[in-house]
Amino acid sequence: MPSTKDISSTERLLNLIRNKERKVEESNVDNVPTPLKSRTGKGLFSNKIRSISVGIEIAPEELRLVKVKHLAYGRWELVDCRRVPIIPNMSRDTKEFSTFLRSQLEKFCGPRRDLDIWSLIPSDKVALENIRIPKVGKKQISNAVYWTVKRSAPFDEKETILEFEIQGEVVEDNATKLEVSVCTASRQEVEEMEALFGGIGFPLKGLTATPFALQSLFRSGWMHTPERFATLYIGDDSSRIDVFSKGNLVMTRAIRAGISTMAETLLEEYTTSSLLNHSWTNIESPDNDTAPMDIEDAKDLVFSLGFDSPPPYGTADRFGLRKDEIFEMLSPSVERMVRQVERTIEHYTVILGNEGIESIYLFSDGGVYRPFVEYVGSQLRLESFIMDPIRPDNAFAGVVAANTSISQRAPLISALGIALSNMSRTPNLIFTYNNKEKLINIKRVNRVILSSFATAALIMTVILFLLMNVVEKKDGALAKLEIKLKQDTQTIEDASRTMVSEIGANRIIMTGFKERYWGLAVVGELSRLTPEGVSLLSVKASIPKDNTAVKEEKNGSATISGIVTGSADSFESMLARYVIAIKDSPIFNRVVIERNSRGAFQDKETLNFSIKVYFS
Repeated sequence: MPSTKDISSTERLLNLIRNKERKVEESNVDNVPTPLKSRTGKGLFSNKIRSISVGIEIAPEELRLVKVKHLAYGRWELVDCRRVPIIPNMSRDTKEFSTFLRSQLEKFCGPRRDLDIWSLIPSDKVALENIRIPKVGKKQISNAVYWTVKRSAPFDEKETILEFEIQGEVVEDNATKLEVSVCTASRQEVEEMEALFGGIGFPLKGLTATPFALQSLFRSGWMHTPERFATLYIGDDSSRIDVFSKGNLVMTRAIRAGISTMAETLLEEYTTSSLLNHSWTNIESPDNDTAPMDIEDAKDLVFSLGFDSPPPYGTADRFGLRKDEIFEMLSPSVERMVRQVERTIEHYTVILGNEGIESIYLFSDGGVYRPFVEYVGSQLRLESFIMDPIRPDNAFAGVVAANTSISQRAPLISALGIALSNMSRTPNLIFTYNNKEKLINIKRVNRVILSSFATAALIMTVILFLLMNVVEKKDGALAKLEIKLKQDTQTIEDASRTMVSEIGANRIIMTGFKERYWGLAVVGELSRLTPEGVSLLSVKASIPKDNTAVKEEKNGSATISGIVTGSADSFESMLARYVIAIKDSPIFNRVVIERNSRGAFQDKETLNFSIKVYFS
């Protein structure tokens, strides 16, 4: 029997990460292997970048990072992805892990801090279910969901965060109801995750569960999928089936079977077979012996079934097992897993009365054995595929994923899904449904107030200009009368004096109108000219009431203070356009920028400015 070195399943996974068995071009950062090569060249910090988001999954043995760029609606670009081993036995709540995480994110994200960062909450800290509630008004949805969940699975609001998403309408018992995906999570875990990322200078935009990350992957248009399909994730200790309809997560179920279960079955079958062979061969050759196998050896052999994974060094020779023989020994546990998947699908279609699914996608952190995929499809009578959204022939991922294997890409599927998440299509445990509704209501009220104010200001501006036009016409008429008065003072003296008196009174009235409504007109004009991205903090106007003002300020002036938000690269150009727009207004004569400097507002970089405008 050849001499071999035993390799644990943990070491086996690290070997896959380090890519010792397959030489692939990698991007190395401080000697940390990076199986998936990052894109270099122009574009990462170009002004044309629309938005960049980062998905982070903290797995038990490695850190998984994916960075994507949103080019346009339904168009994406994979900028970078990376898997970094975590030092064994390094606790997540230690300063050592925080330092490690900050170091890796600084290398991965670069100097930018305006990225949208999303992460996954550990599966054991979250629970998902799909419920149906009566079709009620939008304001009553939150209460209906809350009490439905409370009745089925009571929870403490102080220790649990409730988040949900409306998936659409269904008909049940001749009544229209709302299908709702519900997520409950440990409040402590959510707060700890927020504190972890916030403490290292990379605050989270969102935090969600893995099934919702997959939902974001499908909703984003990254993959073309049937209308109704399922995904089967094969984990170490358990597996999970998720059912999707039109990109919506309509069911998720955990399965108490995974790699460990398969390894136990393999060990049991191999041991039984070895004992039988040993008893038989001892009759012929007492010196014959069979290689012993333990549970770690069995896990290594199960991992070797990955679509492109060779067996661990020496394991295949040591036990003399081919992949088809390994799969045959696993068949009892595989059969049990398929039956659980079948019961889940039957519950969705038969019990809940939904249409049947069309296909199933399988994936695992170590890759998937193609005969296993075919077996699952044949047993369920469905089209079956290996789920591989980062494959090189995908137009969104081709450059970064070139020269990589499925076993290298498979662990990054969830991280890709979380990178494709956003506030509009992903349930967020940091900013829940209720928070989103409050924000929508605030924006709606603000729009109504702004619209009303703008309308009133516009009306007052029109009235002001009409009155000013009347005053100018009266002044012209007065000048003509004064000339005529000089020519024939005797004949029109009484009439001219009366008209002069009336015009003087009108001028006083017009001037009063101007003094009363001029400020409102100025604010209305500024409201109309102020673009999105520019926020005014204060407007201080000065209108002289006598002739003591200097010539430049004879009609008055105003000092405007504000901030420019958005992309830091466009601060100066946005302020310049704003100044030009003010200068082009008929109300204002000249504009002077008194101050502009960089600052911060609500943890975001801004451009603070102060400008002075002179009235026409």
